[in-house]
Amino acid sequence: MERRPLVLIFLSLTAGIILASILEVKTTPLWPIIGTLTCLMALLIAEIFELRIRTGIVIIGVTILGVALYGANYFEPENLYTQLASIKTVRGKVSSYPVKTQSGTELILEPTEYRGRLKIFLSQDNSYDPNYGDHLTVKGEFQVPPTFNDFDYSEFLRKKKIWGVVYRGEVLEAEKGFANPFLELGWTIRKFLTVRINEVLPKRGNFLRALLFGTRDALDDSTEKSFTKTGLAHLLAASGLHLGIILGASWWLASKLGCGRETTYLISLPLVWGYLIIVGFKLPLLRASVIYLFGGAHLWFKKAGIILDDWYDRYQALAGAALFLVIINPESISTVGFQLSFGATFALALFFRPIQEALPVKPDYLSGIIGASISAQLGVSPVLAVHFGQIHPWAPIINLLAIPGVTAILYLGIVTAIFGQGIAGLSWLGLLTSKSILLFRGGIRKISALPLARVQLPNPTPLSLLSYLILLYWLKQELDKDRAKRPKLREDVN
Repeated sequence: MERRPLVLIFLSLTAGIILASILEVKTTPLWPIIGTLTCLMALLIAEIFELRIRTGIVIIGVTILGVALYGANYFEPENLYTQLASIKTVRGKVSSYPVKTQSGTELILEPTEYRGRLKIFLSQDNSYDPNYGDHLTVKGEFQVPPTFNDFDYSEFLRKKKIWGVVYRGEVLEAEKGFANPFLELGWTIRKFLTVRINEVLPKRGNFLRALLFGTRDALDDSTEKSFTKTGLAHLLAASGLHLGIILGASWWLASKLGCGRETTYLISLPLVWGYLIIVGFKLPLLRASVIYLFGGAHLWFKKAGIILDDWYDRYQALAGAALFLVIINPESISTVGFQLSFGATFALALFFRPIQEALPVKPDYLSGIIGASISAQLGVSPVLAVHFGQIHPWAPIINLLAIPGVTAILYLGIVTAIFGQGIAGLSWLGLLTSKSILLFRGGIRKISALPLARVQLPNPTPLSLLSYLILLYWLKQELDKDRAKRPKLREDVN
């Protein structure tokens, strides 16, 4: 408990949420409240008499609290479904960044007369270009979210408190509204960057925006399918990788200026916050940002003597980020995005260093990419198998080319957007960036045609998943044994 309290709290809270979902708790019953209060009283008594049952009481109490949290946040749209057929128009506030697609514009609307939210698909011939925070009156085809093959779209949207979709939407009235001021600033910057990218890269701007903002909706189907087939769809979702690329330049520059880690962290905070509001608080990026904030806060707390050095580690940071997101939305733990994001990050924390050290590969940068790719693949494979029935055996090798490629394109694209047409003699930047995107995208398409780029699997059974976890445990033990022997081997050689 004292070594990694956040890990224990997260696991206990998650256990309560899973229990609540199994019991189908859709309100906050009285027994979780009574149970939580009872555990608080028991914990107080244990503290007074210094009993050794405090950790057990915390586990039980936080688990019961997870049940209460799930029930309090559960969104039940059944009574709203019955009203959809009678709705002809709806008025509300745009609560998401509108996304341009090949068929029109997508956005989330918070209705003024109903609870929850609606997903709006504006038709391509719609004359109004919506902005985040606008108040709109929309007419269209109001429907309950359908089921596509085995994908329950209505349940997927319900977890986001979305109870209806509007197809072929048409904006009847619109006026400027007020929303989150930070997100309004982010949306303004994003619109400016979008216009700028379209100016300097008229033919390849969609791809750069997909990498930079995580908006792959505007990509052509063949490009999106090739990235999905090769297991590289994560490159089209703004995540920790993209944040690391953007922060990499600031850390490199700060190191050249002789700044310490604490100072560099403070300098980089505006970049983290700025990128977060421009992208729009998407889960993979939010997770990476919270972990980064945890890490930086640890540096300063340790320097101030508030916490001990061994109180913080990568598992604490990961658990803290997960705990933050689960408290905001308890049902997020059952979503594919959450499981992929934290599955990959947890596997990186667990396996990256042992795998990198075990690889007979030089330089360290190359072994780092291979180690990170293999580790992430170990974490996401069961999630991909459960939700999509597929794995990507070539992904660790493909990432050797893909990650440096994405890094180069992002740096080139950012420099091009800033300086491409504003400084004489740098007009070639746009051509270089465009050619780089063309080559990178074409290379991924060719790789996607390789045999076994994507392997379809039967639905995994609980026994097969348990076997996989046991295999991962065995692999971790073997890697740790190998790490323990390696220094001894070096001493024997000397």
